Parts: sequence; C-alpha cells; structure tokens
Amino acid sequence: MMADSGARGSNQQMKQLAGMRGLMAKPSGEIIETPIHANFREGLNVLEYFISTHGARKGLADTALKTANSGYLTRRLVDVSQDSVVLEDDCGTLDGIEMTALIESGEIIESLGDRILGRVLLDDVLDPNVENEILIPAEL
Repeated sequence: MMADSGARGSNQQMKQLAGMRGLMAKPSGEIIETPIHANFREGLNVLEYFISTHGARKGLADTALKTANSGYLTRRLVDVSQDSVVLEDDCGTLDGIEMTALIESGEIIESLGDRILGRVLLDDVLDPNVENEILIPAEL
C-alpha cells in the first residue's frame, strides 16, 4: 500500500523488506560477489550488514566531496567578480523608488543623503513653495 500510493518506498525497497537484498555494489562501482540472502524482516548477519553499508558510506562521502567542490566554485566566482565595476550611470528604467530617511523610534538610522548616494533621479525635484520651479533637474 505504501509503495502503490507513492507516499513512501519503492517496489525495490519492498523487495528488500520481504525478499532477499541481493547483490550489492562497492563504492568503486564493482559488484560484490557475495549476495545478501536475508531481508530486513528476518534480519541481517554481521557480514551481510557490513556489505550493505557500502552504499551508505559512499553516499555520505560523495555528499561531503560535492559540498567541498561547490564551496570552492563559489569562492572562485566571488574572487573573479569582486573587481567588477558597474560603469552604467543610469539603468534607464521608468519605475522609480521614492526615498526617505530611515527612521526608527524617532532616531535616524540612515540619512536621506546616504540612501540616495549613487542613485539617479527619475523626475525633476520641484520646489513645493514655487509652482514649476525646478530645484534639481533629473539628468546626469
């Protein structure tokens, strides 16, 4: 029922529970000559258990090696890209972000000047007291 529903286990695992485990592979990929005649329901003797643990040990070793390789790749990518410089002054988007100072509990965490440093205006900054008076034009 478990294997048919797809919730847990496969047909191969059901065979190992009820039938014999069969031939196992070494970590190198070679087949071990001694088959495992017992199943998990009856229990394995010491030799059969040791033979059946080859796959688990290989899986753990492979996982550790792959983790080290991916960490090495990440480090190399960061090393290569850290000297990259963005030369584009304006990305040209028509979507803007309204900026204000970051204030929390009445205390300024990051000033407006710090937040807009390196950004480009979408629209002109107008004087609120004088109609159509441009304080800062939206150009580079």
